[in-house]
Amino acid sequence: MPSAKATNKPGHITTGNVLEDLGFSAQEIREMEIKHNLYIPIRREIEARKLKQAQLVKVLHIHQPDASLLLRGQIERFSITRLLQFADSLQLAVTISVAPARETAERQTAPRIPMRKAAFRPRTAKAAPASLRVQRRARA
Repeated sequence: MPSAKATNKPGHITTGNVLEDLGFSAQEIREMEIKHNLYIPIRREIEARKLKQAQLVKVLHIHQPDASLLLRGQIERFSITRLLQFADSLQLAVTISVAPARETAERQTAPRIPMRKAAFRPRTAKAAPASLRVQRRARA
């Protein structure tokens, strides 16, 4: 039987960013974040309208396999441009802003934090950063 002290030892050292720990580059991580921030409101709008695959095909002007991928959250198969087109077809307004990257230097120099092995705790969803907002358009 393992001792209680053994559970307090770090299982591995992490940077605090799972994607970085998995070996993704900063550019790949940023692309994933942007796609995710676009996908969440698109998915909410699809759910709010209660669109099925066949209806989604007509609204977004896509093929059925793409509608299936979108509904299953496999957004890595879609470009950012394609997700922007989906938002436009669903009458969602997208606002993009660009500002100097002050956070990147802070992220690169962040200390590595040892993580304990612990029970899985689901994280709550975070709001999209101010740099990327998707809103429902007013219908005329």
